[in-house]
Amino acid sequence: MATPNEADVTLGRLKKFLVTGNNSSECYGVHIIRDVVNWYQGFERSQHKGQGMQLPKTTDPIEMLLDSSVIPKLVEEGKADTIIDTLRSYNQLSCVDKEALVLCLAVASKQSDQKKLVTDAHSAVRELCTNTHLFFLFIHFSKMISKKSGHSGWGRGLRRAVSEWYLSWEPQRLALEVTRHSSAHGWTHRDVIRLAHLKLKDMPLGTQVVLHYVFLGLEKTKDKYTGQDNTSELLELLQALDRHPHSSTPQAGEPTWDNDQVISKADKVHDQFGGLSLHDVPSQSLKSQEVWSHVLDKLEAKCVVASVNRLARGNFLNPSNELGHTLQAKLVDRLSQEDVAASATTPAQVLMTLHAYEHPTRFIAVGAVKGQDKRAKGGATKVPRAPGKVSSRRTTKTNPKVVEALHALLAASAKNIEKTTHRLGIFVDVRATMGTSHVWTGNPVGKGEVTGHEGAAATVLSLASGGTNPAATTLAFSGTTFSELKLTEGITLPQLIDKFKETVIGEVNIERALKWAHEHQAETVVVLTHRLEQSVITAATEGLQRHNETNKTQTRLVLCGLCSRHLSVPHTNNLLVVLGFQQRTPTVIRAFHERYF
Repeated sequence: MATPNEADVTLGRLKKFLVTGNNSSECYGVHIIRDVVNWYQGFERSQHKGQGMQLPKTTDPIEMLLDSSVIPKLVEEGKADTIIDTLRSYNQLSCVDKEALVLCLAVASKQSDQKKLVTDAHSAVRELCTNTHLFFLFIHFSKMISKKSGHSGWGRGLRRAVSEWYLSWEPQRLALEVTRHSSAHGWTHRDVIRLAHLKLKDMPLGTQVVLHYVFLGLEKTKDKYTGQDNTSELLELLQALDRHPHSSTPQAGEPTWDNDQVISKADKVHDQFGGLSLHDVPSQSLKSQEVWSHVLDKLEAKCVVASVNRLARGNFLNPSNELGHTLQAKLVDRLSQEDVAASATTPAQVLMTLHAYEHPTRFIAVGAVKGQDKRAKGGATKVPRAPGKVSSRRTTKTNPKVVEALHALLAASAKNIEKTTHRLGIFVDVRATMGTSHVWTGNPVGKGEVTGHEGAAATVLSLASGGTNPAATTLAFSGTTFSELKLTEGITLPQLIDKFKETVIGEVNIERALKWAHEHQAETVVVLTHRLEQSVITAATEGLQRHNETNKTQTRLVLCGLCSRHLSVPHTNNLLVVLGFQQRTPTVIRAFHERYF
């Protein structure tokens, strides 16, 4: 049994993992969950093909996930009763990493010697796995963990959790869910229903109809349930939502969607559920300008930003495309509407979208052509280079009005971020390297070319709520002191970068920033710089400890090296080291400032 202090430390590690989605410093800046899930799917494919891919000799990825979740450690310390309550409370926070949350839930459900914890975990599946993506991720984690111990994973508890997940949906909403998200992580609804041995005859009629449709398709479902009480509206809805087209083209002889069907489906979803997702529109139909013109106004606010690059890939946003001018004007108008800025869209997401639009990347195949016999001199067979992909920049013309609308959305979304009530000092490195170097994004392919200044500006706007938060002060390291950057309400990212460039350059000095925090009673200091060195992190750790001991404070320090990676990060309560810049970087910093971990 651990001491109270040790248990608090472990619980703090769980809270940090729920926000960051990462484990130790060695993997900091990389989303460990996605990396391991992708590795495991490749491992399973290789086993299925008989290629015999082996587990890594140094580190077992599944064991790494178990350790990252710290759930086994909490159980060992006698804190099993706090786990599900913590997961439920963090599920209400906008800063939580949902995939990390689902992993912790899956690990908790596999603690076989803790019956109450396992039961509570299975009962929480519907509450925490709010969509198909998260639900199938939970099942995938359960399978990975069970397979490691030599079991199938489909015990009575998991089967009951699956049954309750489907039963908890109102039939119309379930119909939308199974058609909007038919598969994820290598699983389909049909796979899950079959493996869980769900008995449709024991379920309410509406749920029966939807799950019968999942298994046997629309026509057989209509044949079985047409004429039964209260099924006509649900069958009509399934007819509209069905992912399979109901017409044929004489040229191809295969079923295909026509635009009228797609538009009718979009209208049905929008009218009944109040919003439309890109998942509700067949992929091939997103090549039609007529479809885009009809659905753009109906898209849910959170999907509008994602539509920008889908439109760009279809060449609908090229200024020289005269037929697309109306659609371009409609997109600009949609991006400017208040509901888009007020949605969950963050400035960092808009920035990534903006750069992906301005700097698109495509892949071209390289390597030997299949069937090609290459011979070297002397008749010897030349071993061809293994096929692969390389990125290639394609020239494109961007629409300046779309770019302007995205910049305006970035500023508006920052202004809508809830203001912090705790004093915060944000210190920015404004040296030339910040404006010329590209930040590390973990997976830069297709992410555009975000500079250090742009990453810093997006972070400042997020933390300062677009210049509307009086508790946040933004300063630049200037000369031998600081220069305060006055943020006017609604300031745009280019305007803030201009302020950076106009400021007299100074060296980054963390001790001076901590002294400023003490003088101005700031609870958190955030330092945004180009690159961190290991010696800087070590010195900052020691300096922060001295500062807090001397002044009897609990000041927190965030060191963000926008172009840094592969550094050792100390585990201390009052220090957060962020390597690189990703969409969630400002969110993680804000959560640390608010003491969520």
